[in-house]
Amino acid sequence: MSMMLMAKAMAIKTGNPIRKLVLIKLADNANDRGECWPSYQNIADHCECSKSAVRAHIDALIALGILVKENRPGIKNGKGNASNIYYMKLDNPMPDKNIAPVPPASIGMAPQATPPVPPHGTRTCHSFEPVIDPNDPPAPQGGGGDEKIMSDAQQAMTFYNAASQSRCRDLKPFVLMLTPTTTREGYSLADLQLVIRWVLATWRCRAGRIPKPASICRINRFDGYLADAEAWATTASDIDPHAVISAYNDIFTGALPAAELDSDRRQMIARLAAHMKNKTTGAFLGYFEKFRTEAPDFYFGTGGWRASFDYLMKPETLRKTREGAL
Repeated sequence: MSMMLMAKAMAIKTGNPIRKLVLIKLADNANDRGECWPSYQNIADHCECSKSAVRAHIDALIALGILVKENRPGIKNGKGNASNIYYMKLDNPMPDKNIAPVPPASIGMAPQATPPVPPHGTRTCHSFEPVIDPNDPPAPQGGGGDEKIMSDAQQAMTFYNAASQSRCRDLKPFVLMLTPTTTREGYSLADLQLVIRWVLATWRCRAGRIPKPASICRINRFDGYLADAEAWATTASDIDPHAVISAYNDIFTGALPAAELDSDRRQMIARLAAHMKNKTTGAFLGYFEKFRTEAPDFYFGTGGWRASFDYLMKPETLRKTREGAL
């Protein structure tokens, strides 16, 4: 894997999320000279799409001028093809206006590649990743999406290595989980860190082997992993929802809208506790105090928008407050 090519691939706009995954997969396989030779099936398996979609996206990348394909004849009397050789040219991509987007129907997973439903039944996603709604800020935060994905993937890898005392360097599983597709939003860094903590604390290791990122980041199972991790994280929590609401109203009197406790906010409090280091009422008070002290005036109405209790209950807000990145 060439980290330099991976970084360049993340920075290139391809016009299609699956096409971007194909480009990242090729960069992951490439040597430092930009050469790789994965099969169509190998790429399709890793990008969770059909072989026909892979062919179409590779043709589009060739048209963009960032990929060169060399066909190799098969070894059986020259019949068929061996895997092609690809040469990556990522320094000066030239968008081609004539490239038509790949039809949505060709992006999905081939029927034979659909994973079976786990025997314990269908899982429901309980991810608390914030979504854009009228209560979200107009966007004081900056930074490109691709750069953030790569940065969060590196942070997830650092977190995993520190927690597991290992030296894994494969960013690809984390990149795939963080990257949104046509069928789902990308998971957050907080989601990945929570599931990593749960896996390392609860999974039984065989012969002392630590679960690898590829085993943790299984797209067809991650929603279930996340739900189990949230339940695990809140089992031992010692939090009084009434005290949390009361503390919020006292600390933000006159600054943010007052909040009342209801069933939805009870659930918000429990879910946010899963992302806290200390799962106590006092931890919420400390979080509120830190936000009140360090958050810019933007969050308190100078731009016409104000934060709220629901906004503070989002893991992304907690993470930014903790890291001083508001």
